[in-house]
This record gives sequence, structure tokens and C-alpha cells, in this order.
Amino acid sequence: MIQTKARPRSRGPVGAAFPVIVRPSGVPRASAPADIPEPEHHHLPAWVRRAHAKAGPILADLAGSLEGDARTEFLRSVSDLTARISSGKFSQAFQYPQLIEAGLAMVQEQHKEQEEAQRARRALDNARRSVGDLLRDAGPRLTPEASARLNRALRSATDESEIDAVASEVRGGVDSAKVVEERRRDREITRTRSRIERSSPKNGAPAADPTETWQDVLRRLQEQMVEEEQAASP
Repeated sequence: MIQTKARPRSRGPVGAAFPVIVRPSGVPRASAPADIPEPEHHHLPAWVRRAHAKAGPILADLAGSLEGDARTEFLRSVSDLTARISSGKFSQAFQYPQLIEAGLAMVQEQHKEQEEAQRARRALDNARRSVGDLLRDAGPRLTPEASARLNRALRSATDESEIDAVASEVRGGVDSAKVVEERRRDREITRTRSRIERSSPKNGAPAADPTETWQDVLRRLQEQMVEEEQAASP
């Protein structure tokens, strides 16, 4: 709750005792100002009514700009101050400026927290988008079940650690798929070399060079197949 302290001078001529109430430049104009209670007392001084008339719209905009617990706390402080004035403690009207300053500080703090939350959301969205691209590119190397499960995990991730876990699993799946592909390609190259070596004696082709690349092996096999087709044609 916002604490207020009574000023020493509580009464005096209207011109001397009237509290100075001004609207700070940082007070926003709320789209839905809150309802601010007005002090009620059968001997309520006119200067207190004027003080409330000046402070009320400012307090309404401050409360209307706050959300959640901050709004509840501020409205409670406004109600407490109003109750004290209504009980006959008219000098409490001098606390309107202090209450306005406290409300403005709460609005500024809330704005700062909202900006930080927005930055965090943007960072999370960027990380999610990046891993989504990674998952889409890895699609051909993952099973449909794995892709569906990782997509669900990515959509439900609530922080960067969960997104990083999805990215790590995607990379792991891609690496495993690459190993399988390389082994399959090695087996194909070995079979192709064996076929070339078996066919070399009958057509006089040189034996396969163990140092040649798989691209060389496939190219030589293609040339051999063309020669065999030409030889077989009438």
C-alpha cells in the first residue's frame, strides 16, 4: 500500500492551505479511466472539493493505465485516502500530490516491465522461427512421426531452453540420418567398384583405382554401361 504522511499545516485560509495539484507530464490519458470515489462529509470544506476535482481525473487516468495487482494496490490507496478525508481528516487532501507521484511511478515501472516482456517475447519468437526453419530443412531426413512430434514441442515451448532442446534433437536426428546416408553411399560405391572389377577382364577395362572418388566410380560405370549397350546393338 502507498504510504502517505500528513503535512504539519492542515488548516488555514483557503488561498494559503489549498494543496498544489498539477498533472505531471508523464501521466498517460487512459482509454478507460477508473472511477475515483469522492470524499463525503457533511462539513466537507470547499477547498477539499476543489482539490478532489483537480486530483480525481489524474488519479482516474493513472488507475486506468495500470493493470493487475498494481491497479488493485493503487485503487486501494486512493480509497484509503478518500476514507480518511471522509472521516473528517481534511488535511489528508494534501496527500493528493504524493499519491499522484506514487501512481505515476507505478505506471512507469509497469511500462518498463511491459517493454522487457515484449523484448523477451520477440527473442522467443525469433528463436522459435529459427528452429522452425531448421526443422523444415531437416524434414526429408526425419521420419513423419519425429517431425510431427518436434513441431508440437516447438509450438508448446515456453522458454528458450525448451526451444534449444528441440533444436538439439533436430540436429541430432539430422546427424544420425547423415551417418546412415554416408554408410549407404559407401556400400553403393563398394558394390559399383566390385561390378566394374568383375566386368573388367572381359572388356579389357582397367581395374578400379581404390583412390578414386565415388563420383569417378559412377562416371566410369556409366561409360562402361554405354559401351556395353553399343556393343550389344546390331
